[in-house]
Amino acid sequence: MRKITQLLPVLIAMLIFSCSGNKSENSNNVKTDTPVEEETEVKQVLLNVKKNARLIGPKRTAEQNLVDNDIKNIDQSKNPLYGYWVGMFGKNKINIAISNIENDSIFGYSVCAGNYRKIAGTIRSSSPQVYDVVMLEPGDDQYDGKFEFTIDEAKKELNGKWAPYKNTVQPKTYSLKKRNFRYDPSLGEFPEASEEYLEPMQVENFKTEEIELYRNMIYARHGYSFTNLKIRRIFDGLDWYIPMSTDIRQNLTDIEVHNIDMMYNYEDYYEEYYNSFGR
Repeated sequence: MRKITQLLPVLIAMLIFSCSGNKSENSNNVKTDTPVEEETEVKQVLLNVKKNARLIGPKRTAEQNLVDNDIKNIDQSKNPLYGYWVGMFGKNKINIAISNIENDSIFGYSVCAGNYRKIAGTIRSSSPQVYDVVMLEPGDDQYDGKFEFTIDEAKKELNGKWAPYKNTVQPKTYSLKKRNFRYDPSLGEFPEASEEYLEPMQVENFKTEEIELYRNMIYARHGYSFTNLKIRRIFDGLDWYIPMSTDIRQNLTDIEVHNIDMMYNYEDYYEEYYNSFGR
């Protein structure tokens, strides 16, 4: 008992020291939590940045306006060959849009992988409801080439081959179907992004990949032809998706502009947050 009594002051001193040490450690922990406050500040700054989805990107050219109007305003009732012939072209989806026929001359555009090319040629021969066609790209791009195909009017099928003028890429075969394009805000996942003004609480818990997907879902509904390979692979595989234009900004609704702005800001926030704090 005597020994224990003698040790009591020492034990009490150790206990006091231990408690004060924990207090100091906890105080240090509070200091290490300050990045959370910084994160909140970064978030607020970035989410208050105002963009305008109609202005993001380079200025539209006069040629782009003419092409878009020509493609969009194709009157399929004038000729059964007019319209959008859509399907896979190698690994990418293509839209061969036939816009005009004069005698045996045929004119249109190809829209594929974020590019559009004017194409023109001749109807070489025809039998009842089947047309043999050759159409040429301009030749001022290293990947330009020649389309040769037949159109079966009754089956609404276009089948053929394409070969580059230069040995830059592999030749391709393709089988396309006649399609109608109509903007529909309900297509695809997360239709709310095109149908209603989103609130931050609907977006802030999404992963960055989800925000990117849902934002681009808006563009896909308008027929945007994606240059980004990852995004292109996603949408080319969807039956409803038809590449119509390389610039659809002027077609965005006010709701979509608001929601794209919000989603862009959240993507910027996540990128800044992870880069700043190493999460």
